[in-house]
Amino acid sequence: MQKDFPITLTVAGSDSGGGAGVQADLKTFSSLATFGTTAFTCLTAQNPDGVSDIFEISPDFVAAQLKAVVGYFPVKAAKTGMLYSANIIESVAEFFYENPDIQLVVDPVMVATSGAKLLKDDAIESLTKDLLPLAKLVTPNLDEASLLLGEKIHEYDQLVPMAEKLFQKYKIPVLLKGGHLPNATEATDVLFDGKSSYLYSKPFLKGKNTHGTGCTYSAAITAFLAHGKNLPEAIGSAKEYLHLTLEDEIQTGPISHLNHFPEPTN
Repeated sequence: MQKDFPITLTVAGSDSGGGAGVQADLKTFSSLATFGTTAFTCLTAQNPDGVSDIFEISPDFVAAQLKAVVGYFPVKAAKTGMLYSANIIESVAEFFYENPDIQLVVDPVMVATSGAKLLKDDAIESLTKDLLPLAKLVTPNLDEASLLLGEKIHEYDQLVPMAEKLFQKYKIPVLLKGGHLPNATEATDVLFDGKSSYLYSKPFLKGKNTHGTGCTYSAAITAFLAHGKNLPEAIGSAKEYLHLTLEDEIQTGPISHLNHFPEPTN
């Protein structure tokens, strides 16, 4: 029996180490029964030790990839990851402005876990002014939210008010990810959609390699939106999936990685 897979799209950078970026997004899309399409923005030379080089793809070629995809596939939902430069962001924003029916999740990738800068300083303004107004959701971690707000977030009690502040500033639903809070026993994220706050918590899993969790989370939200779930439901399902990928980790040489095809729990 033929299966109908909704079409998803990732606009992001390549991770040659396979744990994050487009590679993580495609694994997530496939695991969650969607057909993933891509537009590469950058190629990175990286492994779990860090990013050693970045090759920026021209904005015209990014636009050409997007045009080729949408010219053939009925894309239901999309996510952005590493966009790197203002010129690329402007090109991507123009595409989504022209295709408003595609549900857009923006993962504001700014700095890698290793400390490598993944967004140029002059691109932050373009991200906030050109792309965020077109999004259905933005998914900053604590460091990214601090950059977007201009103030530090370091306590659990700040999560809800800071998510509300981000909404007031950018006028789009915000999923503030609190997994990096110090000494946390729960990994708690907050969605504020302009009317209500939703909390999503899972036990904090110590000693796990979290490389690629942000990409995987936003890709999972995108996949569940493509399947027709509303925003709070899509985030809840994505949170559950992300927890499983960490819990059911796989060994990859000297370290472990997320398992994007985890064994289902009973």
